[in-house]
Amino acid sequence: MKKYSIFLFFYICDMFQKFLCFLLLFASAYSFAQVDEQEMFRLGENDIKTETESERIEVVSASRSEKLRDDLPVTVYVISREEILKNGYTSLVDVLKDIPGIKVSQPGSGIEGETFLMNGLFGNYYCKILVDNIPFRPSVVSGMPIGDQLPVRQAERIEIIYGPAAAIYGADAISGVINIITNTSERPVWAQADITVGGNDNYYMDVMIGGKVGKNKNVLKYNFYGSYSTRGDMNVKYDIENLYNPSLYPFIKPTNDTVNYYQAPFYKGDSLSPTLNSLPQSSRLIGFGLKYRGLKFNYTHSLRNSHSSIGQATNLYAYYDPLNYWGEQIDRYSLDYSKSWKKLASTTYLSYLHYRLDNNSTFRLIYDIGDNGRVFKYTASDDINFEEILTYNFTTNLEISGGFSFQYTGNLPVTNDLREPFDTDLYSPFSESVNYNDTVFGNFGLNPTTFNNVAGFLQLYYRLRKFIFIAGGRYDHHSIYGSSINPRIGILFNATKKLSFRSSYGEGFRAPSLYYTYKSVAYQTNNGIFYQTIPNPDVKPEQFRGIDFGIRYKPFKKVYVELVTLYHQLDEKITFSAKEIDHDLYPNSIDTMYALAAINDPYSKAELFSSQLIVKAKNLIPKIDLNTDLFITFSKGKEVLPNNLGKLKDYRNMPMWFVQFNFDFKPHPSWTIFIHNIYSSKSKKRFFPVEPQRMEELGYAQEVKGYYTMDFLVRYKINKNFQAFLDIKNIFNAKYGGIDAYGSNTDLIYNPQYGRYFEVGLSFRME
Repeated sequence: MKKYSIFLFFYICDMFQKFLCFLLLFASAYSFAQVDEQEMFRLGENDIKTETESERIEVVSASRSEKLRDDLPVTVYVISREEILKNGYTSLVDVLKDIPGIKVSQPGSGIEGETFLMNGLFGNYYCKILVDNIPFRPSVVSGMPIGDQLPVRQAERIEIIYGPAAAIYGADAISGVINIITNTSERPVWAQADITVGGNDNYYMDVMIGGKVGKNKNVLKYNFYGSYSTRGDMNVKYDIENLYNPSLYPFIKPTNDTVNYYQAPFYKGDSLSPTLNSLPQSSRLIGFGLKYRGLKFNYTHSLRNSHSSIGQATNLYAYYDPLNYWGEQIDRYSLDYSKSWKKLASTTYLSYLHYRLDNNSTFRLIYDIGDNGRVFKYTASDDINFEEILTYNFTTNLEISGGFSFQYTGNLPVTNDLREPFDTDLYSPFSESVNYNDTVFGNFGLNPTTFNNVAGFLQLYYRLRKFIFIAGGRYDHHSIYGSSINPRIGILFNATKKLSFRSSYGEGFRAPSLYYTYKSVAYQTNNGIFYQTIPNPDVKPEQFRGIDFGIRYKPFKKVYVELVTLYHQLDEKITFSAKEIDHDLYPNSIDTMYALAAINDPYSKAELFSSQLIVKAKNLIPKIDLNTDLFITFSKGKEVLPNNLGKLKDYRNMPMWFVQFNFDFKPHPSWTIFIHNIYSSKSKKRFFPVEPQRMEELGYAQEVKGYYTMDFLVRYKINKNFQAFLDIKNIFNAKYGGIDAYGSNTDLIYNPQYGRYFEVGLSFRME
């Protein structure tokens, strides 16, 4: 029955994609007949305003109500629809790669997909990611998994708010907030589509159509969208003898020390180089939205797969099996309703987020575990979120916003290593039990849990002559982690029309995912069961506080300059440390006193000081429409490492210097050229198993080397609706490392990033 259900599911998906294509063709024909040529969307035209041109950019993510970007005392960056389309962004990390100070990793890891650092913090963990103002991250995952499965190509704009925003968004809004706002239009019919092919069997296509029917106030707006991407092989197989060489990883040894690393039961290759096969990844997205008056409904179905060995040591994980992957499905249903009166506005959000790991997800080990080294994993979550926001404008200069929210969640945290795929019928949404009992491990690694979070927030926005003040706080009560209060204050002073000063302070917390709380890993040995990692329900949230100062200056109409300085501190970091084994809870354990467990280290501390210069200029040379961005980030920090490993005079992952220089121009009215440059100095690795001064003598790498990369994109306008493009990533084929995959002793010396690859494609736009 399950086999036929899966077949029916994919058949329906295929028919839906064909239906979208049919609607696209119909919309095209209809629109050509009905819409004036002058109203059609022309990609790249100068009359479309971008962030650097206008002071009238409205954002909703920073204060939960619409405000002009320049009236907010926080760092805000907005990516317009035009910028998304012309730069060819398909994933969220594609966008973030061009955002000031954000360092990305493509690929990142099998579990999290593409990863990024925001304000020095691991963004997949510490950044709140929203789609249409509603959280999109499942509660059970370690960090937000990112591929091409988010509706980036379909976005009207993407708002990026730097700094702690827990005062209005709660847990995880520490490094910032990213809000993907999907496209709507007042046009009767509109459509867009892209198709791309490239090296390493890369394929990407997307389609989105929408419009409206009805008259006057009785208008129904609609949109349908879908995308599909696949990379047959991630181009990361280089520097073989210095990176993939299994003898470089002495900290992972077989039980018998006389056995060579490469003679493990399922190792393939020789002593210096393992067998490397294709390392694929893919994403899918299908969705639709409806809007009638103040009522809006949206459904999104997304899939992501990535090879699970990415970034991990070759004397433990196998790279020769292309079918070894980590895959997940996210379905989200959301409903929101907005109503406004003269001074009062109300918005209600209701959403259901359904997450399931593909039960065929595996890690393939080269030791004798499971079926030929293959171990299966499973995890699931269901999140129901309700939120009500009220905004009252006493005067044009005084506004109070407040609201309350309720979240109810059911989790099945990631299981122990399984010898066969988990039977998904054994777990039901919001269940607190699983009818599963392994003959060896019993129910170890099966910890279904439900919890809830109740919260309320209040915020004041006040304008007094040249000053703007914002102050607020939020109270959260989590049924597992207890209560938390987080404030935020900010002040903006507009000295002149061209010059302003601002500062903000905020606190936040990161509630630990049950991925860490209930992480469970155990193996059977000849002497019993070896418990490597055991659950610890007593983990508490990490605590964060940050302050920043900023200067905005517009010396000329076409030039925008911003200087930002920030300081933040993260305390009680979650780490894995030795915990005594309770032999009553874990019978048949071998004669071992301790296992690893997630804990809060009360003595650990991370402090970062960072300064960032942002210079944006538009149409510097009108004849060729030259636009340019220069972002320079200087960072310096220090850490008290967890597990009594001493002090580090650096901030892990964060380079001292990080420079982004982008420019685009039109050598001919039909041609547009984009060149993106990134320079990063060296940075410290995430994993320190011993004191920093002992790392080198024990063979651990402390640093990842700096790098320079250049991306090149050229677009050719065929006519008003079609464009062709050529995109070359990493044009000089730099061999460099990104953010460490997992920050553990199983990571490669450095996480190899994509080598040079190219894509060619065709874009269609019509409104």
